Parts: sequence; structure tokens; C-alpha cells
Amino acid sequence: MHVAETREQAYREVEHGIEQWFRYFQKVAAFPQMAVEGGDVREMIEFINEAGIGAIGTPDDAAAQVQRLVDQSGGFGAMLLLAHEWANPQATRRSYELIAQHVMPRFQGHAQPTLDAKARASQTRSGHAEQQLAAVAHMTEKYEKERGA
Repeated sequence: MHVAETREQAYREVEHGIEQWFRYFQKVAAFPQMAVEGGDVREMIEFINEAGIGAIGTPDDAAAQVQRLVDQSGGFGAMLLLAHEWANPQATRRSYELIAQHVMPRFQGHAQPTLDAKARASQTRSGHAEQQLAAVAHMTEKYEKERGA
């Protein structure tokens, strides 16, 4: 996987090394499944995404790929990422950060309590907002009365 804030950014970043990676599997490792007809970088990216062997794009694209694997397999305990050097080291580190922050929590259950709290807060927001506005109005009125006295 390689992710960035936008799909276009991720595509630009993997131009750094994806071609060499493909050529290794095509010419050295004799991995015939990596055959890409035209052989241009965009076609390589599309092959990774469409064949389901990885994800290049946004954290949502990566999460969708993991979900496809979960659905196909019925679930699994762990997923390993291949250190592929598609992008430069800085972009690769950022990709790992985005995966850790936005993809992994969806499947580890860590985000669920926060999502549940957000849903509860959203459901009760209007009542709390009304109470807060009433409290501010009450204290403002009380203050104005005290100032006038």
C-alpha cells in the first residue's frame, strides 16, 4: 500500500520507484502475474488497485481494499505491509502514518468508542446547545442586573 492525502498525490509519489519494482518481478523474479501490457506507470498503478494486490490512493482506498480482503476471507488476525520503496522515504513514512491513523483503527476496533461517543454527542447536541445558550443568557441577565444595582 501507499497512501497520501489525495489519490493524485499518491500516484505522483509512487512514480519514484514502482516501475523498478514491477521490472524486478517481471524480469528477475519471474512473477508472471505482474505482466502489464503497456508498461507505463499509470497502468502499473491501475493494475495494483484493480487486481486487488494492493492499494495506491487515499486512506479510504486502502481501507476499502482491506475490507474487500476481510469480506473474501471471512476475517483474519493480522495484515502485513510490504516495504516496497515505491515512494521516497519521506512520502513512505507519511503513508505509514496515514495508514496507522486512518486505516488500522477501522479494523482494530480502537476507533469504535470514539465513533460511538461522536454519535451520542451528535444525537444530544441540540439539547445541550439550548441549555448552554439559556445558561449564557441567564448569567448575562444576572450580570446586567448586578451592574445596574
